[in-house]
Amino acid sequence: MAEERWVFVIKAQDKPGALTAAAGVFSNRGVSLETILGSGITLAGTDGGRIVLSFRATEYKKDMLLRVLGRLSAVQEVNCYDYSSPELRAIAVVRVSGTDTAWEASDVQTEIVSQSEDSQTMLLTGVTPAVEQVIETLREHNTLLDVAMSVMAV
Repeated sequence: MAEERWVFVIKAQDKPGALTAAAGVFSNRGVSLETILGSGITLAGTDGGRIVLSFRATEYKKDMLLRVLGRLSAVQEVNCYDYSSPELRAIAVVRVSGTDTAWEASDVQTEIVSQSEDSQTMLLTGVTPAVEQVIETLREHNTLLDVAMSVMAV
């Protein structure tokens, strides 16, 4: 079976060890996490936080990870998304050489965060495949100096 890309959005108790326990589920089963995003912000009186994890696995292994995560005491709920799901958004901060932005894609929103004579830092947002394509284009043109990216469900 071929590996696919997945995103788990975990509603968990906002307490020490919740992220470690979730990460341990992946580590103990030989699955590397690609991105991790966490928030302990409470919404509308509910207690708990969100942990967003992206990874590559076969569908069988994804299902097993989903079951094991759901049994953790700190986990209240786990939602699974295919990495290219329209319900997901990628957020990337990129630093590029030069100040030419002719590569901008119409389906990726960009905002210049800072700019110097020889580089600029930008915020990119959009559906995951589109943001990743922009990052790949920057790599291909040897203008990408640094990147930090995560995924979130909307």
